[in-house]
Order: sequence, then structure tokens, then C-alpha cells
Amino acid sequence: MTVPANKSDKNNFWLHIGVLIVAVMVAYMKIFHAGFIAWDDGEYVLHNKDISGFGAEQISAWFSNFYIGNYHPLTMCSYAIDHIIGGQEPFIYHLTNLLLHTGNAIILYLFINKLQPNKTIGLFVALIFVLHPVQTESVSWIAERKTVLCAFFYLLAMLQYTAYVRVPSAKRFVVVILLGVCAMLSKGVGVALPLSLIAVDIWLQRDMKNRKVWLEKLPLLALSIVIGIVAIKAQAAEKALGMHAENDVFNTIMFAADAYVQYIIHLFVPVNLSVIYPYPKEVGALQYLYLLGAIGVVVLVIVSYRRKWYILCGGIVFYTVNIALVLQFVQFGECLMADRYLYIAGIGIIFPAVYYLYNWVQKKSKELTATIAGGAVAALLLCMTFLRNDIWLSDLGFYSAILEAFPNSAVAQYSVGALYIRKGEYDEAEAHVDMAVRLDPNNYKAWYNKGVLHMRQGKAMEALDAYNKCIAIKEYTKAYFSRAMLYEGTGKPELAIADIDRVLADQPQNGRAYYIKADCLEQQGDINGAMDNYNKAIEYEDNEPLFYIRRGLVYGKTNQIPSAMNDLNKAMSLKPDDGEALYYRGIIKTRMGQSPCDDLHNAVKYGYKEAAEAIVKFCGH
Repeated sequence: MTVPANKSDKNNFWLHIGVLIVAVMVAYMKIFHAGFIAWDDGEYVLHNKDISGFGAEQISAWFSNFYIGNYHPLTMCSYAIDHIIGGQEPFIYHLTNLLLHTGNAIILYLFINKLQPNKTIGLFVALIFVLHPVQTESVSWIAERKTVLCAFFYLLAMLQYTAYVRVPSAKRFVVVILLGVCAMLSKGVGVALPLSLIAVDIWLQRDMKNRKVWLEKLPLLALSIVIGIVAIKAQAAEKALGMHAENDVFNTIMFAADAYVQYIIHLFVPVNLSVIYPYPKEVGALQYLYLLGAIGVVVLVIVSYRRKWYILCGGIVFYTVNIALVLQFVQFGECLMADRYLYIAGIGIIFPAVYYLYNWVQKKSKELTATIAGGAVAALLLCMTFLRNDIWLSDLGFYSAILEAFPNSAVAQYSVGALYIRKGEYDEAEAHVDMAVRLDPNNYKAWYNKGVLHMRQGKAMEALDAYNKCIAIKEYTKAYFSRAMLYEGTGKPELAIADIDRVLADQPQNGRAYYIKADCLEQQGDINGAMDNYNKAIEYEDNEPLFYIRRGLVYGKTNQIPSAMNDLNKAMSLKPDDGEALYYRGIIKTRMGQSPCDDLHNAVKYGYKEAAEAIVKFCGH
């Protein structure tokens, strides 16, 4: 961090930094009381053994595994640090996100001041960046750590690049590359950095006819291509690519133009924001207007460069190269847009807007007027962000906000339905899931949630029908898993094994899948096969009491009594009030010549009613 040498500048510098820190803490103070939400937080933190430490196994997993269709080893590393500090306390994870967001604002402030001399403009660019309500998705959502961490390295790389351009050296160039790689290993969108540096060149008014300006990007570009390919493979592994295959080239271009312009509108008019933005039902007059707007913005790049409006030209280039990756030219996910995609890209719009508007007001009036106007905008955004953070305080608030914004979205309806399923409010869940199916009969997740609902309701045939329809639309791993559970519970182990093998082909470290396979093999009388799969289940998920109970029973069946007792004791250590484990431990004790009565009585106490008969048999009362 470079601190100005002039005393007055030093005072202003620390004042500006203080303003940024206080603004973030006020805008996001609610988040300190927020917990985890159901949208990906569980997969990244609550149920992720890969963040439980810094051993060779965990580090290897970060660099070799994909997580929910993403490749971001450094993000997983950051979660592991949080886990060491605070376990599964959500406050720690939220605090880290806020510290990264604050750090990004400070780096951006320093960077903007390298591009133009007015420190107040630098302050307002950083303030609008850090306070804009579109940023809440990236900051307040624990699972979106990847965006704020990627931006941290991304902005540092750009800051270092300005130093390299002004005083070239191999050391500075290497640091730029290292920071760039860190950004890419935090989130796939970091691969846009080499092209973003071209925008920085324009801001720095470099000679764009000089071959060196282009050639020096090649090392970073080569690395970005490699990591970009890995990122696409991660999406493919999650089966998240091509989810709107019905969109031909024409529709793809029209919807890309729609998103390109709408993102800009959201920056200037941040109302009706949403966590998801579904695809339009069809191309209409509005999409043609957006296409004209997108063409106009591209033409403005050429005009602004020729007229030497370098701040504007560089800003549009920066915005375009960063947002282009998420305009669904390569289709991924279910939605057209998401606020988190503006976290970095939005800087390309915010910087020119603040620069030209501030200078225009200052020219028309006074600097004080421009500062007051900038402060008023920042204060308004602070209030909007403070209010928007309400949706991140609970699952119900989160999903209700989606539904309020897009009541006719199948994605919103089945998401709210899934929440009510988890809460056990099945009538409410059914209304939303059925609405999702009516709105989009080809939405495989809607059918999947319908299957889960029917399973919870004990409607096996209806659940099977829903899972079959889901899989007919898309070979969804979760649907295969759930259908395997259904087959397992209805006495069809051979069908369950066929489904679970499909799951294990995609998820070879899924401990629960191995457990289901083991149970089905046990149903078929294959004790050795069952034991092998119980062993694998415990290898990949060693904190589940049920796995130890079932393996312990297999040990009991094969007269390996000490091993059976060890597994049941392990189950008890993981869950001391597990009535089932207590019951079976009592039964094993009878085979060892020990009294089972304490365990059997405690099993009844903890709700395992089957132990009552054993009490009469072995304890006489």
C-alpha cells in the first residue's frame, strides 16, 4: 500500500480509508447475525470434509476436485482457514467475506488514484463499488466467497500492473502473473484478467500500436486458457452446461445483448434486484431494443477511443471483457443473469460514470457541490444495501425474495418448494412444486423436488414417477441417488444398485452412496460385498454414526464380536443419544456375556422402542 508523502495527502488518505471501512461495516452490520443458508453453503462448508484441515489429503483435494461445478482451490483454502479459526460458526465466514470486500474497496481506491489525480474521485469510485446493492450477493452469501477472493487478487494484479507499466521490471511482471494465477484459482472468471489489462493500458494511455503492449499479455493469456478449460470441465462434470439447448444462435445472441444492457441498467438503477434472473420466455421487442443498446455501447468504444476519452473507452472495454464470460454464449446454469457477475465487471461502468459526472458537476458548480452529490449517492446506496441484506438472514427471506421478483419463474417456485420440504411443511411445498411443473414441464429440478416431496409424504409410486420424469429430461445425479434410496426402501435392491452405480460414476467419493450400495448388497445376502462398501462409506464420510452401526451389525453376523463392539462404540462417541446404537450394543454385550440392561434402558429413553422387548427378554422387567 502506497501512502502519500505530503502531510495533507496523508491525512486525506487515512480519512478516505476510514470512510470506506466504516461505510462497509454500517451497510453490512446485519450480516454479522446471519447464518448459513441452504443455497450451496452446506456443500461448501457444513458438509465438506475437505476444509477440515491443512493436511496433504485436504490440499490434494482442493487442487484435484470440482465443487458444485467450480474449480477454485484457493477458495477452498480460505474456507479451511475459517474452519480452523471458528469451526462451523457462520460469523467467521461472514467476517472473512466482509474483510475481503473492504480490502477490495481499498485496493480499488489506490488503483483509481493511479489512473487519475483526484483522490475524491477515487474515494467515490471505491464507495459506490463497495456500497452498491448488487454486491450483496457476492459479499453476504458465504458460498460466493470465490468472487470476493478472486477480486482481491484480480485488483492487486491490476494495481501491480500499473507499477510495472510505469517502471518496467521482470520482478513486477512476475508478481502480476502470480497474482493473476491466484485470481484464476479463486474463481474461473479470473481468466478475463489478461484482457482486462488491455483496458488498463487504455486508461494509462499506452500506445496500443506498440506490439509489446499485446505480446506481454501472452504468458498470462496462456495460463488463463489452461485454467479456463479446467473451469469448463468443472461445469461439465456438474452437468451444468447446455441447460438451454433449445436456444439457437439467434436466441443466444439476443439474450446475450439483453443481459449485457440489463447489467448496465442495474448499476445505474438498482431496483427490482434478484438473486436469479430467468431467461425471457421468447425474443420480443424489448430484446431488439437491448440489441440496439449493446451495438450502441460497442460503437461508443470506437468513438471514445478516437476522441481520446480514455476513461470511458477503457471502462467499456473492461466491463465488456469481464461480463462477456457470463453472457451465456457458453450456456451454463439455469438463469440468464446473476448480480454476482457484476462484482468485478461493474468497475468498468462505475469508474467512468463517477469520473465524468463528478467533473461535470464540479465544472458547472463547485467542488463542494460535486462532493456533496457524490456523498448523497453513496448514502443512498448504503441504505439500499443495508435493506437488501435482509434477504440473507434466513432461508425463507432468501427464497421469498426470489419468488416476489419472479412469481412466474419455475426456478423460483421449485426453490421455495424445496425450502418448505426441508421445513416439513408439505402442503405449502406441494403448491409451489406443482406450480413449477405447470410453469415449465421440462424443468428437471422441478420434477426432482416433486419426487423428494412425495418420498417425504410416503407416496412411493408418485415419487418414482417424478424421478423417472426428471431423469428422462436430464440424467441428474441427485435423481439417480434419490431413486436408488426409493428402490432400497421398497425391496428392489438390484434396481437400487444400478442407480447408485450411476451416482458413484459421477461421485466416486460419495460415502452415502456406498452406504446405500452396501445395504442393498446385504439385502441380497452378499455379506462380503456389503462389508467392502461399508468400509468405503466410512472411508469417505467417517463422522456418520449410522455407517458404523450397520458395519458393526455385519461384523456381528460374521461373529467378529470385538470389531462389532468397536464400531458401535464409535457410533456412540459420534452420537451419545443414538437409541439404535445403544440397542445393538446391548445385544452385542449379551453375546460377550455382559449385562445389556443399561444400554437397553437408555435406548428406550432415547426413543428406540424396539429395545423394550429386549429388556423383557434379557433384563426380566
